[in-house]
Parts: sequence; C-alpha cells; structure tokens
Amino acid sequence: MLKNYPVVAFRSLLRNKTFSLINMLGLSIGISSALVIFWIADYELSFDKFEPGRDRIYKVVQDANFSGNPAHASAVPAPLAKAVHEELTGIDLTVPLFKYQADGTAKVSVPNTTRLFTKQPGIIYTNPDYFRLVPHQWLAGSPQTSLNEPLTVVLTESRARLYFPGEDPINTVGNQLTYDKDMTLTVSGIVKDQTEHTDLGAAEFISHATIAKTAQQENFMMTEWNDWMTYSNLYLKLSPGSTKAATEAKLATLYKKYTKPDPNNPAGWQPKTPAAV
Repeated sequence: MLKNYPVVAFRSLLRNKTFSLINMLGLSIGISSALVIFWIADYELSFDKFEPGRDRIYKVVQDANFSGNPAHASAVPAPLAKAVHEELTGIDLTVPLFKYQADGTAKVSVPNTTRLFTKQPGIIYTNPDYFRLVPHQWLAGSPQTSLNEPLTVVLTESRARLYFPGEDPINTVGNQLTYDKDMTLTVSGIVKDQTEHTDLGAAEFISHATIAKTAQQENFMMTEWNDWMTYSNLYLKLSPGSTKAATEAKLATLYKKYTKPDPNNPAGWQPKTPAAV
C-alpha cells in the first residue's frame, strides 16, 4: 500500500499543476527565508564570544538630553579613560579606543624606495590593556610592553606583509612608518590577524601614549569633558564582584566632578555601561 502513495501524489500533481506549483514555490520560499534568517542570526550572535571573562566586559555609552531631546550614543569624553583608570575601583581593565581621524596614509621607507598606502582602514589608538581584553597571538613583541611607549605601533601580520613585502613579519619590528606626513612611529610588535568575529578588531594599534606627544592631543580634545566625538570609545572589564549598577554610579559621580553645568543643556548626559560582549 505504501508503494501507491508516490503514484497517487504524482497523479495529483499532474492534475493540479498550477496549484501544485504555487505550493512548491511557497514551500521553497519559506524554507529559503528560514535559512537566511538563521544564517543572519547565527552570524550576528557569533561576535565577541572568545574574550575571557566576557560577562564582565562592558562598553561605556551615554544617555544624553539635548534641549529636551533624548539621545543615546557610544561616544564618551576623551579624558574619561584616564580618570577612570586613576580614580575608580572595581575595574580590572580600562581600554580606551580612539579611531584614527586623519587620512590614514602610511609612508613606508626602506632602502632605495618609499611607498605610500592611502586611506588605510582599521587604525586605532589604544593601550596595552587592549590585548588583555581581546587576546591575539603574538609573533613579535610583547602584549605587556609593545604599546607602553609613545610613537609605537603594533601591526597585524597581514598589514606588516603589505607594508614590508618580502620581509618576515617578525623582522619588521624596529621599522618605521610615517602617518599623514608628520607622525613617525616605530613598529613594536606583530600579531596574528584576528579570525574570531569581533566589533573590536583593528589592523594597526597605535599606542595611546602617542596622543600626548603629537598634535593629536588637540585633535582628540584630550582635556575636554563637555564634548565628545564618535571616535572616542571606552571599554571596561569589571573586577569579579563588581556590578554594572555600582559602576554606572561611579561613572556618573566622576563625570560630575570634572564638568560644569551647560546652560544650553542643563540635563547633560549620564554614562551607562550596557554589556558590550
């Protein structure tokens, strides 16, 4: 009897070709849509799953009020990271992340030739804690020291091969790069490219200490508490036992300590720490 089912089904399809075609198309579209939704959701949920202690990692954001209009942004005042590091407790890692604002042109000078690479993506300023927050495999240099000094930069392996073709990336440590004509940095480390999905990825990591030694000090408004730009982000890893609510209260108190009321925006803004990863 079971053998008759395929025959009956096939005859039914032939008798109702249009209806059957519509049903099959609808089923195909439904299955395809479900698969696409699954793949998109799986991709979006795959980010930042590899950081150790990820349940304690937060990105500081702001809830602002501009003349009665609420706003929400991930930008924070540039000097906030320094103040958090020096004055707040219950935080294991304080990681400022400043996106490079200039053209992104890198000049590489080697014997007998100079090469220019324009508009390079993935250039950030950060501190050594970044590599404790986002683990990388190191080919040369040290996560503890490579970003300690000003005028130093850590490159990913692919970026090192781009800038210094034919040279083992390990041997590029000590070479120099000039960014946008006037900022010469020394390569202090090489890391493997990040293969895990992350919102924190970059290809060139300039030491945060470089800002204070260059014109970037003014460009980034490093002493300005009443202003912020999208290039300035801050990530925190809380100590075990510290809570999000307690940290938010500390951040709000710290901000009020260093800011003066803005008559044009008396409500100001309040820093928040929603989970980042």
